[in-house]
Amino acid sequence: MRLSTILNFCILVFFTLLFVNDFFPDTTIAALLTKKIILILLIALVIVQIVTDKGRYKKLSKKAYVALTLYTVGLWIVLILLGGESQIGLSFNSPIFYIILLLLGLDLLRIYRQGKSEQAEEKIK
Repeated sequence: MRLSTILNFCILVFFTLLFVNDFFPDTTIAALLTKKIILILLIALVIVQIVTDKGRYKKLSKKAYVALTLYTVGLWIVLILLGGESQIGLSFNSPIFYIILLLLGLDLLRIYRQGKSEQAEEKIK
């Protein structure tokens, strides 16, 4: 397994822990790993990822972008449905929730259309 794959997985795990910590601050995980510790580890992992992939930068694929977007929104919704309350104000009652969903939906629609136009151009060639 490549180092970048392991780093990406760890970044996703710590990102998830940060979300869980925000929605459920009174859990054992939140007591062991505070938001500050998780953020420091997350930043360190991102820096290590950037340094180790120096010169080999790859643009995030459309499938990976869509998957990460759906994962983040899905995690957000699941944590709300589990009864968690965000400390920073992310909830179904918040207008920012619907603004973010609208923007993400429009961005995903843009990516979908861009992919369709690229497929049509490849068929023409």
